Amino acid sequence: MNSLERVLGYPFYYTGVLADKILHWNNPSSLFFFFPHFHTGGAEQVHLDILRIFADQKPFIIITKNSRNKTHYQAMQKSGRLIEIYKYLNNTNRFLVKNFFYGFLASMINRHPKSIVISANSTIFYELCYYLKESYIIDILHGLFGINNKHWVRATPKINKRIVVSQAVYNSVKKIYITNGFADKYDDRLKIIHNAVPLCNFNITKDLNAPLKIVFIARNSKEKRFHLYQHIAQKVIKELPGTIFYCIGNYDKTEPAVNLGEICNRQKLYETIKDFHILILCSISEGFGLVIAEAMTCGLVPLATDVGGVKETFQDKINGILVRAKDEQEIIGEFISYLKELDANRELLQQMSNSAREYVQEHFNYDRFKVEYTKVVEEGRNR
Repeated sequence: MNSLERVLGYPFYYTGVLADKILHWNNPSSLFFFFPHFHTGGAEQVHLDILRIFADQKPFIIITKNSRNKTHYQAMQKSGRLIEIYKYLNNTNRFLVKNFFYGFLASMINRHPKSIVISANSTIFYELCYYLKESYIIDILHGLFGINNKHWVRATPKINKRIVVSQAVYNSVKKIYITNGFADKYDDRLKIIHNAVPLCNFNITKDLNAPLKIVFIARNSKEKRFHLYQHIAQKVIKELPGTIFYCIGNYDKTEPAVNLGEICNRQKLYETIKDFHILILCSISEGFGLVIAEAMTCGLVPLATDVGGVKETFQDKINGILVRAKDEQEIIGEFISYLKELDANRELLQQMSNSAREYVQEHFNYDRFKVEYTKVVEEGRNR
């Protein structure tokens, strides 16, 4: 927001301040979360996992954007007080209402002593930072693909702790800091916390004599490159008849893959894929790749393009395989080559499957995740 916009917005801002003085909502936890959505998605699942850590404190949870479904809505409601400001923001009144909420939210947060404000990829949050006085501000970056860097970069001096989900995202943020003249000024505020998944408690027994069952799990967005998976499936089915390809997500035309639709419940996802052999992920960008860890705890061996933080989710050739090609046709060829290798060597497939489950249990368990996020919040409280 430039200076002129800020001046023009002051009448609406102070109307919001007045509204807070009248309503005077009290948040005993002094914890305020700003998340964009509650729909299906890896980042949204991580946000819910974080909220569950602090649910007993009944924090305030501000939702800033429209969601395409209500997958995590009820769970978020149970985790605190949900404030859905997106309902009041539209193109015709956005400037007025946005500034009203800046005033309302800033006034509410500022009157709570030692307030902790936590957000992820929320433009409104980045603007709100400038109005917060003594809050400890925590920003979470899942990845940089498809987001406007200027908002989170500009807010950097106001951020007390910036959490990134992988070393790859950390390195990207560092480069952008340098480009924007920050050098190493804010390095001590950066922290890597890998995501976590609940362990699969189902009895895992893979039929190593049966045709391979392969699955692609992702939302329908261009960076996931579902079309590559379809090409892989078409060619493998010709060379390895009987191989079955599945997909899970909000897709329409999926041939030759069998479309299992969206599966929003983790336990249902685990139950669905526990008999499958291999996960394929051919994204052009991934901050972490939460679905890889989810598949691995069910004993699936991940084959994934070497992008972003993917290489941090498994050990190449031990419990997963990195596809390093960059050209799309070469990517397809490399995936097919590895699938044929694993089809021919079922003993290796079993070894990698066992190792995948063990690796997730050791590196991506909830206990570690809870300890690390709790520590960050406690640092803010004890500042």
